[in-house]
Amino acid sequence: MAEERSIAAHYDRSGRLSERILALAREHRADPQAPLEPADLARFDQFHVGGSRSSAKLAALAAPAPGQLVLDLGAGIAGPARQLAKDRQVTVVAIDLTESFCRDAAALSRAVGLDRAVLPCCGNATRLPFPDNCFDLVWTQHAAMNIPDKAGLYREAARVLKPGGRLALHDIMAGPAGPPHYPLPWARAPEQSALLPPEEVRALIRASGLEELEWQDKTAAYLEEQRAERERRGDAPPDPGPHLLYEDFLEFARNLQRSFREERARLVRGLFRKSTS
Repeated sequence: MAEERSIAAHYDRSGRLSERILALAREHRADPQAPLEPADLARFDQFHVGGSRSSAKLAALAAPAPGQLVLDLGAGIAGPARQLAKDRQVTVVAIDLTESFCRDAAALSRAVGLDRAVLPCCGNATRLPFPDNCFDLVWTQHAAMNIPDKAGLYREAARVLKPGGRLALHDIMAGPAGPPHYPLPWARAPEQSALLPPEEVRALIRASGLEELEWQDKTAAYLEEQRAERERRGDAPPDPGPHLLYEDFLEFARNLQRSFREERARLVRGLFRKSTS
């Protein structure tokens, strides 16, 4: 589909990332001689708001148990999947639409010894190639913004969850003050974006049959974190991060922060559960 190709091209605009990430991780870690760990990659392999800190907070909310099977929808290059696999001792199937991201996910997971715990899969989150009732946790961060068929997305998430399984999400949604400022991390132009207001997303998830456990608007907290970070950094350049991979990353991030400040976008964390009946 043209829509899928456009989204994949947006994320693939800098080509293969794994070799560059591994080089940056070795350059910026404290002990150059020690084996690479997932934490060494974390500054470069998590492109969502808050990076690995947000992944840790979502993991604390979702609380997967050791040995469980997790599906990461829109996994990117699998930074959060590696963090989950390492910190929570789970196996993660990391599905993404962008083929180069899936290849990078595999290479990076091999480099840190997690190739048996993180299993990249290239595919569409609204047409999952998995049977019913097979995952303990479905996890998604900053993927739904590119998916117009959100009803299909959440129906599929509910379908593949085991009874009692959970859906954990950390996503950007539409704000009340109008469209966000483009270009953005997930879209250069409005036709690549598919934001809905939080209450509409919430209703679609409930309509899929999932029970709401948590729904948290984290926009104000994120803006305060960013204010404190700017104060801490002062005139110093940004810490090493994804802007070393994507030359336009800082511009996109500034537009997103402006959109949050002007209530043109919202940041939401949520947790839902599939009935056991």
